[in-house]
Amino acid sequence: MKFTADEKYVKVMGRTLWYDNIRYLNYSCSAIEFIFTGTCAEAVLWTDSGNYEDKLKAWVAVFIDDEDIPSKRFPLLQEEETYMLYKGSTVKETRIRLVKYSEAAFGRVGIKEIITDSEELPKPADTSERRLEFIGDSITCGYGNEGVWNTDIFHTDQENPWDAYAALTARNLEADYHLISWSGIGIISSWTDQEEPNTDWLMPGMYPYTDKAADLAFKKQEPEIWNFKKYTPHCIIINLGTNDSSYTKGAAKRIEDFGREYYRFVKEVRSYNPGARILCTLGAMGQELYPEVERQVELLRREGEEEIYSMAFEVQKEEDGIGSDWHPSKTTHKKMADKLTKEIRNIMNW
Repeated sequence: MKFTADEKYVKVMGRTLWYDNIRYLNYSCSAIEFIFTGTCAEAVLWTDSGNYEDKLKAWVAVFIDDEDIPSKRFPLLQEEETYMLYKGSTVKETRIRLVKYSEAAFGRVGIKEIITDSEELPKPADTSERRLEFIGDSITCGYGNEGVWNTDIFHTDQENPWDAYAALTARNLEADYHLISWSGIGIISSWTDQEEPNTDWLMPGMYPYTDKAADLAFKKQEPEIWNFKKYTPHCIIINLGTNDSSYTKGAAKRIEDFGREYYRFVKEVRSYNPGARILCTLGAMGQELYPEVERQVELLRREGEEEIYSMAFEVQKEEDGIGSDWHPSKTTHKKMADKLTKEIRNIMNW
């Protein structure tokens, strides 16, 4: 049986582009999940990995049934290739999840076709009654969490969003989740080592779209606006400001500018998600801008925005290991997830 990654047949996780009957998984931890009865399943996958150097290829992982560690994890090296997702010895009902591990900034993944030996079309996996959304940067992507600081240079094979704080928190809470995350991104400045802000690619200009970067790469005339009715999160976690601090550098005027634009961004997120509770976080790679985040949250609450909260992550510790380019290790991500899980339980009464 051959079928596409249409939502009639598969559960789709994350913001994904559906274009010419191809499902594009680009954001970290975006995925499809389906249930079929048979002995084998394959997928025809497309990638633009050829546009990227070897260390920045697209990676995916395959989970079977209730696995927490993937059965397979591999890079996509050919523009189009058929990959075996699952092969069993007996005919049985099997659930397959195909997850994008590398982040949207690098190689893209398109699911052109899925092939099984079943005589029936598959069905989508069940959805959860709980829904989360994470808006973040490289930390949310799991950047370098399997690398070692001062030893490794970042490669996408060291990037594991499944074991980063966001996906860990969602699994702790048995919730579905979307990750809108991009390494180096900020509110008023993405990461910079200059005195001028880096405004080439900022989250406020990216958030309203399904996958603006992919649409621009595909040279579409207008990027697709995300349908916010398609996925309505109960709680939205914003973890931004780490990269802005590379520009603000403690300067009062720059911090004020950050606070003003942070306020505007949270208001925009609220306008798109009127029923969600919003939790503003920061701190794993430095808490320089957290006081400003807290001030803006307090201002919003005074203005009547009651369902908004703030929480600081503890700064990572060297004894817990440091990942590539001074990013949090998997141990740190586990600690972040534990703290965030507890906070969300309190906020949501879950």
